[in-house]
Amino acid sequence: MNTIYKHIITLSLLPVLAASCIREAIPTDRATANEVTVETQITGMPAAMMMIGANGYGLPWEFALPAIHMATDAMSGDVAILGNIGYDWFFQWGTNTALGPDYAVGVLTWDNYYKWIKSANAIIGGIDPADISEKEKAFLGWAYVYRAICYLDLVRLYEFKPNKYTEGEKVIGLGVPIVLPETTEEMAKNNPRALVSDIHAMIQEDMVTAEQLLLSYKAESRYDITLGLVYGIRAKTYLDMACNDNKPETFALAAEYARKAITASGRTPLTHEQWEDPSNGFNNINANNSWIWGLPLPSEQVDNLVGFTPHMSTEQTWSAYGFSVARGINKNLYNSIPAGDFRKYSWLDPDLTIYSYKSTRTDAKAYFADELPSYSNIKFRPAQGDYTDFKTGGAADHPYMRVEEMYFIEAEAKAHASLQEGRNLLNTFMNSYRMMDGYKYDCTPKASTLKGFLNELMLMKRIEFWGEGIIMFDLKRLDMSSYRGYVGTNSPTSYRLNCDGRAPYWNFAISRGETQNNTALVGFNNPDPSDIIKPWTK
Repeated sequence: MNTIYKHIITLSLLPVLAASCIREAIPTDRATANEVTVETQITGMPAAMMMIGANGYGLPWEFALPAIHMATDAMSGDVAILGNIGYDWFFQWGTNTALGPDYAVGVLTWDNYYKWIKSANAIIGGIDPADISEKEKAFLGWAYVYRAICYLDLVRLYEFKPNKYTEGEKVIGLGVPIVLPETTEEMAKNNPRALVSDIHAMIQEDMVTAEQLLLSYKAESRYDITLGLVYGIRAKTYLDMACNDNKPETFALAAEYARKAITASGRTPLTHEQWEDPSNGFNNINANNSWIWGLPLPSEQVDNLVGFTPHMSTEQTWSAYGFSVARGINKNLYNSIPAGDFRKYSWLDPDLTIYSYKSTRTDAKAYFADELPSYSNIKFRPAQGDYTDFKTGGAADHPYMRVEEMYFIEAEAKAHASLQEGRNLLNTFMNSYRMMDGYKYDCTPKASTLKGFLNELMLMKRIEFWGEGIIMFDLKRLDMSSYRGYVGTNSPTSYRLNCDGRAPYWNFAISRGETQNNTALVGFNNPDPSDIIKPWTK
């Protein structure tokens, strides 16, 4: 099992993609030898974050960041497995089994993020900011952003948050070990968990640096990192900080940077047509103006079984992981979608006659009626609408940040100072971007208190970002409950987990491979949450 210190010792070159696979963000004309080396490393980062089989176990859940997103969504309670659970390779996260430090699933998050941090550190440590070209300035800014992305996710995964099921008084307030370019092998062998507040501060400092480096950068590709992403990461981090320190000024900063991200990115929420696009729905960064940043998966690296589309798309024909498992929406969440909200048609209603569902499948009507269970998702379409050829249909871009997330952060953060302003922002977003003609959304009846507003905002956010790997972090941050066990549930027996407040399995355990090689972690791991929550029965 890989460990932090092993990641420091050997700097292996990241996968180099051919020009046909990913558009180079910065031209290489007249580049110096040093710039070519750095460019090779920085343009390989997206491939590393989408890499299949990077952990070396040969398992179908080894496809890097998209798999992490699927794992956290499986733990949220909003995803329902509607078909053959034997094909669900995310069952451990979905059923809270074998999630402790002794199991292989731990490498999906721990090893991947620290490998990506190592690569970012190599770039940061390899460029002298005192003698830097314009090209290297952009590369350096991107490296700081990649590092911040990793630490933000790591601290949200591994910070122990109090819950009603496990004890962790000794590790409250602790995040993960910090590894920097100057961290040596010996230091990594005795590297304690840093304070969450210190990691948050480091992320913000990195983003200040990235902003300065990218101020004059002109993006050449939609895959480029820009100021919109920098401000978006700052907004997400400030919101996490605010929920820890509960300071009005921190909430204000979260709202400020969410608005900065909206403005700087120039992005606009998905339209109804773009949301339901049967060829480009949630698979093509260039087919909409919503994505602030996303990751490409070139055809040369597509696998018929291992990857996001084979597991998530129910329309494709080449992988049983998609249509046999048929990932769908929690029935209660589906029934909570407001009338007239077009997002509802991302999932198949039991009465298929209520809507003309779009698809590129020639047999779509019969397929939806006879093959897919009710509530199956059709949100994530095969790339280019090709549901028969995995090389084309599986080569889907993966969303990391859509501008819609910033609207939700702004509304939530503003509500802490003015409940009325928060309500107005949520109502405006829904009525401007999500309600069909003739329908109106109004959160006011459900949002007479801040708690009521947060519940309603999170309901709309859970619908908005279903399947995108965002919601578990919010539920953990806000100490919210999750339920898949109830009369009429559409989840299989072993998945019917009910948690009153924060789920214990949202506090990830550090893998044994790391604790064995880093003595400072001994005695400071999160408790093993496995099987603590028993499935609900009637």
